Amino acid sequence: MTGSQRLTPREYFVQGVWRGDRDERAAYVGIRSGKHLNRSLTTVGADDQTLLMTDKYLTGLILQASGFPVPDLKAAYSQFACFGSVPTLRTAGELAAWLEFSGELPAFAKPVDGTMALGSVPLIPAGPGEVDIGGRTVPVTALAQEVANQFPRGWLIQEQLRQPLEIEALIGPGIGTVRLVTLWEAEGPELLYAVWRHPAPGTWVDAAIFGKPNVGCALDAEGRITMVRLGDLLTGKDITNSLVTPDLPLLGYQLPQWSDMVEIGRAAHRLFPGHALLGWDIAMTRRGPVISEVNASPLHLSYQRSFRRGFLNQDFRPRLDAARLLMQERCEAKRISGQ
Repeated sequence: MTGSQRLTPREYFVQGVWRGDRDERAAYVGIRSGKHLNRSLTTVGADDQTLLMTDKYLTGLILQASGFPVPDLKAAYSQFACFGSVPTLRTAGELAAWLEFSGELPAFAKPVDGTMALGSVPLIPAGPGEVDIGGRTVPVTALAQEVANQFPRGWLIQEQLRQPLEIEALIGPGIGTVRLVTLWEAEGPELLYAVWRHPAPGTWVDAAIFGKPNVGCALDAEGRITMVRLGDLLTGKDITNSLVTPDLPLLGYQLPQWSDMVEIGRAAHRLFPGHALLGWDIAMTRRGPVISEVNASPLHLSYQRSFRRGFLNQDFRPRLDAARLLMQERCEAKRISGQ
């Protein structure tokens, strides 16, 4: 907490920093120091696409136009933004009417610029004038008004992705994305690390929300689960089997679609040469891997929890330093050739 990372007390304890020796503790990053590190791996100028990536709609358009799989967009709410040919709902009344009468449910909705899954809910048909948002039935008018108050810039209503049956047996119907972090190295973007996050039982998003801990699985280079943690490293616990189907083991499980997910992350990274490091949230679905979102500044707390080691460890630090220099050379050469 007093070192260069300036970890908060909460980060120090829940990330398990206290478990290591001095050198091991020095490898940990918190939210603030992690963002500073990610910023150093992003160029300055026109090749910096950080702000673009905060807009899930525009990022989705670019990925889709480039041939990468993204969720289909059914409709969107916004008081002023344009979403092309997609039905755009301008008022709470229009949104409520769409939810009740469009016939497009089930679906999944999320803010166009949200983080940590806030405002992200499944939309499942319920009784007349009502919708189920993941175990809770609410009036469509109340939900629409809440969306209008909280997300005037935009709320995207997408297809409800379905995972393969073997994945649903392990984690339930809520989507558990694989966080792939890719690093642009000498031969191009490569996988740096991957964590598979499971929704807390009874929830539909893989972030830890509603006071319920989620699950983080450390994945090796072949997509096999090597460690599983329920909750943080202070109050949580290690587990070995599924919380949904307890007789199904998680440890050693080989993720389906693994090679395709890695290749999608590596290939899509080349769209953003000004970023040495990117985080990809990819869902395993019945139509193959689908990119949920891309993060210009991914939090590395999931890695530290799942792998029980600091992000700036002796394996990663030299790779990060080399990738930073390559990015600077790459973007400088691009600027000179463009003059």
